[in-house]
Amino acid sequence: MRRRIPERYTVLVARTGKTPLTLSFKPITAAILLAIAIGGPLTWAGYTITALIRSNSQLSQRNQELTNTANEVLLELDSLDAEVEDLQERAGLEEGAAPNAQPEQKRSQGGIGQTVEPETLFQLAQQRLPSLKGHLTAQVRPALEQTLAEEEAQASAFPDAVPLKGNFEVSSEFGLRRNPFGGFTFESHEGIDFQAAYGTPIYATADGRVTLAENSSGYGNHVIIDHGYRHETLYAHMSELAVKVGDPIRRGQLVGYLGNTGRSSGPHLHYGVYRDGEAVNPRYYLKLED
Repeated sequence: MRRRIPERYTVLVARTGKTPLTLSFKPITAAILLAIAIGGPLTWAGYTITALIRSNSQLSQRNQELTNTANEVLLELDSLDAEVEDLQERAGLEEGAAPNAQPEQKRSQGGIGQTVEPETLFQLAQQRLPSLKGHLTAQVRPALEQTLAEEEAQASAFPDAVPLKGNFEVSSEFGLRRNPFGGFTFESHEGIDFQAAYGTPIYATADGRVTLAENSSGYGNHVIIDHGYRHETLYAHMSELAVKVGDPIRRGQLVGYLGNTGRSSGPHLHYGVYRDGEAVNPRYYLKLED
C-alpha cells in the first residue's frame, strides 16, 4: 500500500509555564525556503570565487605584459649601449663600455634563473638611461663633432678636383718623357700638362693657403698651394696670377689663367701634386677620362 506524504506538518514548541507555540507548514514550502536559504550563499560564493579567479588571471596577464615591456626596454638600452660604443670609437675616444652597460654575454652559461619583478626591471632601466644620456651628451657628441669637422676639413683639403673646366686635353703625362724641345734626351716630368685655350681660368683643386706666387724661368708664372695633411699642389706657366702669398684658398677658387710663360712649348697648364714634398702622379687623385 502506497504511503501518503502529509499535506501539512504541525510542530509544538513547549515553553515552561506558557502556552506551547504551534508551527504549521507544508513540506513543499519548507523545502523551497530551505533551498533558498542554502542556495543563496552558495551562489554568492560561486560568483565571488569566479570573480577572484578572473581578476587574478587578469593581474597575471598584466604583470607578464609589464615584464615583457621592461625586458624590451632593457634590450633597447643594450642596443643603445653598443651604438654609443661605436660612436665613441668613431670619435676617437678611449675604448671602454658606456656607463652602466651590461657585461657582454658569454656562450657558456648556467644556473637557476630567478624571476625578476617588472618594477625592478623598470627601475634598472631608469637608472641606466640618465648616465648613458649624460655620457653621450658630455663626451661622445663633442668628440664626434670635432672628428667629423676634422674629417670634413681633411676631405675639403684633398686635391681631387680638376683644375680646368670646359674643353682641354692631357698633352703630357707624369713620368719619363722625351724632351719637348727636341733632341734624343729624356726627362722626368713631375706633373700633368693640360692643353687648352690661352687665358682659360685655372681653379684650385682643394682648400688650402698660397705659399708661393711668383715668376721663374722654369715654371713661369706659378702658384703653390699648401693644403695641409701632407699635400701641396703646383699651377705653372700661367699668363696671369689671381692670388698672392698668404691668401686662404677654397676648392674651385680662381688662382690664375692658362698661359705660355717659362719653359713652355705652347699654351698649357702644368699641374703637380706633392705628398710630403715628393711629386706624385696627379692621376692618382684626379677623376680624368682616359
